[in-house]
Amino acid sequence: MVLKNIFKALSDKRDIKTAIFKKEFSENPQNITQLQSLLEDTSWTIDKKRVENDLKLFKIGLIGESNVNYELKNSMLPMICFHDVRLQVEDYTAQFDFIVVTHSVIYVIETKKLYGDIEVNDSGSFIRKINNKYGKVVKREGMYSPVTQSERHCRILKKMLIDQGFIKKTPVKPIVVLANPKSIIDKKRAPKAVQDLIIKSDQLVNYLSEDMKLHRKDRYMLDDFITNISDYIFANNKTVDIDIEKYKLDTPKRKPIAKLKVEQDPKPITKTEPVREVKPEPVKSAKPIASTKKETSKDALYTELKEYRLKQAKLEEMKPYLIFYNSTLDEIVDKMPISVDDLLNVKGFGKVKGEKYGPAIIEIVSRYR
Repeated sequence: MVLKNIFKALSDKRDIKTAIFKKEFSENPQNITQLQSLLEDTSWTIDKKRVENDLKLFKIGLIGESNVNYELKNSMLPMICFHDVRLQVEDYTAQFDFIVVTHSVIYVIETKKLYGDIEVNDSGSFIRKINNKYGKVVKREGMYSPVTQSERHCRILKKMLIDQGFIKKTPVKPIVVLANPKSIIDKKRAPKAVQDLIIKSDQLVNYLSEDMKLHRKDRYMLDDFITNISDYIFANNKTVDIDIEKYKLDTPKRKPIAKLKVEQDPKPITKTEPVREVKPEPVKSAKPIASTKKETSKDALYTELKEYRLKQAKLEEMKPYLIFYNSTLDEIVDKMPISVDDLLNVKGFGKVKGEKYGPAIIEIVSRYR
């Protein structure tokens, strides 16, 4: 480290002394919440089986991320952490499990809760081995390398930070954390560069501590500087709703309506009976169907909210369901929220959507209260 950086490091007022989460881990992230709302959708157009499968996969992944979150929070290392961040630069988009910003290096952590025995060969390819109950390998299948995925994410983050002038030579390093303690990984044949990037979750803190010491010899960023980097990452995180079209069933073709067969009376009519004149009885006036003002008001509110959603969707050039789902609309009409804070208790409305659409929705609801 050059003399100037040594002086900065010694004179810097250290406020960041332990792990700070700029974007906290959530046990109910947006994708899981939205999939659960799809399961509650009563329309027959949703492929519930597919929703259940994806929901299961997301929850399995979340368990692994929870383990990593625990290790980071209890690391007692000076750093700023993010969980579940989506960044975009030009035409490139990346979904990050964790980003960790330290005084000397930035880490991109890809969390994998892999099952089975994993082998990494001499070319760095990942191969899953499936064993039978006797321990014999019955199947070998290739899988997408999490190292490749994490390296791609690093390139995107690094480009963003360089383009904004935050870093020049500060390393942005990938780490793949295997969060399933039952998984066995054989990486002895893998290139050393790949071996060094693959660790178990219980090794994470030691790895970070040693690696940070190693890089600290070459560079040191002040608290204000890494705070500015963290603020930029947080400001550029983009939340995206799940693609509901992916979970829609194909509309079945209607069966043609069968023609009714009119059976003929086998006996010919030989005699005509005189037609008896029947006087119609006076029709009793039916009682009008009761319709309360409240029901009519809620119908009108539903219609106006739906029109607002359609208008917003056209303005933003997106599908109406991305503004909010029908199930969310039903809940708004049912709960009649009186403030944006109340609206945040409605499924499908988080802080971002609440700030963006909340005031207009509350104004509409207030006219029907």
